[in-house]
Amino acid sequence: MIRDSRARAVITQDWAGVEKLSKADDGYFYLDVFVSGTRLDESYNLPFLLAYSVLDQVLTELRQQGEFQCTSWFLGAKMSASRDHLPWKDYDLADSGREARNLLAHEAVLLSKADCLKYIDAVRAELKAWAVI
Repeated sequence: MIRDSRARAVITQDWAGVEKLSKADDGYFYLDVFVSGTRLDESYNLPFLLAYSVLDQVLTELRQQGEFQCTSWFLGAKMSASRDHLPWKDYDLADSGREARNLLAHEAVLLSKADCLKYIDAVRAELKAWAVI
């Protein structure tokens, strides 16, 4: 769905970061020694924020391609404007995640790991439905 190959490459690279950061990490190697440790649940808020940043990038690119019209640069406005023009799988879930993202970004309200992963999965489903990833 994204026609600009450079924009598509950036989006693909950015989404790879989301995937890498959202994977469970049971440990790591340090100087050839396996170090076991559990990752803080709060750390999943970073890939959650990044997932919505990628969604924003995608919607901006699709708007520029003429898939829908929107004069606002706000994610919520772009989502709303695209609702009837893109094949959203679960718009309400993605929008609920956007609201949670706003609370995190603007009011420092952290989400649980489960909620972060739920919303990352929601964004992933939309990007797959639009043949972006």
